[in-house]
Amino acid sequence: METAKKLKLKSSRFFEKEMSSKAQELIEEIKLKDRSHLRLREWYKRNHYEKSLKELRKQYEKYFTIAKVDGRTFTAEQFVNQFEIPDIPCIITNTTDDWNVEKYWTFEKLYQLYKETSFKIGEDDKGRKLRLPFKYFLEYLVYNKDDSPLYLFESSVEDMKDGGADMVGRYKQHKYFQEDFFSMVGEKHRPPYRWFLVGPKRSGTTVHIDPLMTSAWNTSLQGHKLWVLFPPDIPKSIVKAKGLAAKKEIDPEVLDESIDYFLYALPKLIQKEGADNLKIVMCVQGPGDTIFVPGGWWHAVLNLDNSVALTQNFMSINNFDKIWRSVRDERPKFSQRLLDAFKEKRSDLYERALKLDDIDKNEFRVLKDANPLSSDDSSGSSSSSSSSSSSSSSSSDDDD
Repeated sequence: METAKKLKLKSSRFFEKEMSSKAQELIEEIKLKDRSHLRLREWYKRNHYEKSLKELRKQYEKYFTIAKVDGRTFTAEQFVNQFEIPDIPCIITNTTDDWNVEKYWTFEKLYQLYKETSFKIGEDDKGRKLRLPFKYFLEYLVYNKDDSPLYLFESSVEDMKDGGADMVGRYKQHKYFQEDFFSMVGEKHRPPYRWFLVGPKRSGTTVHIDPLMTSAWNTSLQGHKLWVLFPPDIPKSIVKAKGLAAKKEIDPEVLDESIDYFLYALPKLIQKEGADNLKIVMCVQGPGDTIFVPGGWWHAVLNLDNSVALTQNFMSINNFDKIWRSVRDERPKFSQRLLDAFKEKRSDLYERALKLDDIDKNEFRVLKDANPLSSDDSSGSSSSSSSSSSSSSSSSDDDD
């Protein structure tokens, strides 16, 4: 009841002692499919519901070093020069003044607009989307006591026939992120890039790199998110704390969920490696804040309270080279479609992509000549650059 009051919800369904039997039934069905390795009672076995996330936030305050700028005065040119070109994360404040947040993006307004709309809140073991009507998900958000709750993470709002498509027109593209070359192939042919997120308190995404080395922006409309970011040169095995798990310094299970990562893995990681050596950047993102995450940066996110956010991944002239190489090596069919679009619409990008391919082929030949024996063992490798291994991890997780 207290949660419903804080969120300014009005329907009586949010002021009962527990969620409705229908919501409970649907949620349990999805839980068994989304994390099939867990029994239902294991969803709350660590009692994280009783833990203070305010204390967790205080624990990390010394690492809140991210640069902050004011979106009301900071120009797009300044953003490109100070953050996008040098690949530096930042928070831009006051970015939703013209988004009509009170009209469209409060929990109550979202309930009124989309209560019958089914959104993705998980995936089964075969990668099939698990959907739930928004009215039942909001019940779950209000009543749940799970350690790491289900997270509404919808990437297909523009295609939804039951009310979600109009959401796209209810926010404005930030002036800093107008350019996105993936759009040249059309909505139907590009990879998922836009997500509508509703995260219950304690939900989140564990450490990952965004797909295809793309950069991303994430705008909070409701609630606060705790972020940790690591630059691309920090090895995957370190940021994911796999060494700590292998040595049994932490329980391997705590690497699966965001809240466990922040509660158990990250403190141990900082203790062992040192914050300076890890080059960690941390922050709390609040309503109206937009965080910029450069491509290739590791990051994990925890919802400190119930949250609503929008996020997009993009390809611009300033991250073109690393994204083209990743797309070429990981998604060859899509890369050909993208190259054809460049040839038709942007000859400068077409020539740039071909030049990168030539550079990488020449580097590969040099490596092959220097290591003739080892090259015979790589018959299945691409003739393009072998240095794109860091992007292979980028096809993993959704955004935050």
